[in-house]
Amino acid sequence: MSLSHDDFKNALSHFSSGVTVITYSDTTRTGGLTVSSFTSLSLDPPLILFNLQKNISSHDPLLASGKFTVNILSAEQEKLSNQFASGKIDKHDLIQTLACSLGHNGVPYLDGTLSRLECDLEKQIDGGDHTIVVGRVLFAASDDSKRPLLYYRRAYYNI
Repeated sequence: MSLSHDDFKNALSHFSSGVTVITYSDTTRTGGLTVSSFTSLSLDPPLILFNLQKNISSHDPLLASGKFTVNILSAEQEKLSNQFASGKIDKHDLIQTLACSLGHNGVPYLDGTLSRLECDLEKQIDGGDHTIVVGRVLFAASDDSKRPLLYYRRAYYNI
């Protein structure tokens, strides 16, 4: 019995998750992308990971930059999630339009998020059609007054 891509994706869509936007900056351009495959990895040292699809335009620049910020989106940021997920929007221009501040690592971060984690690239691991990206967290900030944006069965929710 073989597993179809549709059955696999449908089964995975039943796992609810928070929504993140990963922002990065190389020497000339900034970028970002929506990622739901984010999780903590280790407390000591402080490590996180996410999975990065190999065939997207952000793959190589993000890894080459060596640093990134995980922006954990709040309930009010569904539009931002969709913008950073779109292949039709230039993310450098979007970040410029949003007038993002720079974090301690020199990478733009999104205002109004639930929290952010500023990271250095610790390791990259082959994961089939994705790269598993491990980041070492250098700085963290959060806003306890905000509520999370959640993703479940290909739709957004909040609590």
